[in-house]
Amino acid sequence: MSTTVRKALGSSRWADLNEAYRSGQRESIAQTALTLLIEGGGARLSMAALAQAAGISRPTLYRYYPDMECVLVGVAELVSQHDQAFAAEMVAESDPRRQLGTFIDAVVHPTAHGHLSAVELEAALPPEGRRLLHAHQDRARGLLAGILQRGIQAGCFSPDVDPDADARFILGLTQQAQADTIERVHVLVDKLVQPTSRRKS
Repeated sequence: MSTTVRKALGSSRWADLNEAYRSGQRESIAQTALTLLIEGGGARLSMAALAQAAGISRPTLYRYYPDMECVLVGVAELVSQHDQAFAAEMVAESDPRRQLGTFIDAVVHPTAHGHLSAVELEAALPPEGRRLLHAHQDRARGLLAGILQRGIQAGCFSPDVDPDADARFILGLTQQAQADTIERVHVLVDKLVQPTSRRKS
């Protein structure tokens, strides 16, 4: 192998490592911003507060995110990545009833699952971030509709359940719920989806 080729390969590897480092730093900063949003909402999030929480200087922060709008888009992208991990968690659980319960808990208690309430996030996002959030909500509805469909097929849920329409209803209900009303949400959803024979018993 010639010296020129070795240098080219070395340069390529360095570029890959550098890009991986930058990507990791951007994700870490976005995760910190997500934590600040979860803990205090948009009012507590500023470039100065984010830099301090992330343990970096403001000039360093600006190298990765030039303004708060870009930070919020980064947060929305991070939420999208969480979708994939959460979907995998749902698939790993074979019982549709447990899948549904976990889904509801994740929406009502987003911080416990590394999630941010869609209502909280949308209020702070710029247009591009809202587009990503709407895609996130579409994926959540699709995931929930899939759970309902599998429950119908397994006989766990009533055949009267409409996976698409009821997924929208359940998602809307859980997004508006508070931690102290979660048990009521579970009761209402259970009444909606359980087979008729169980309702009468």
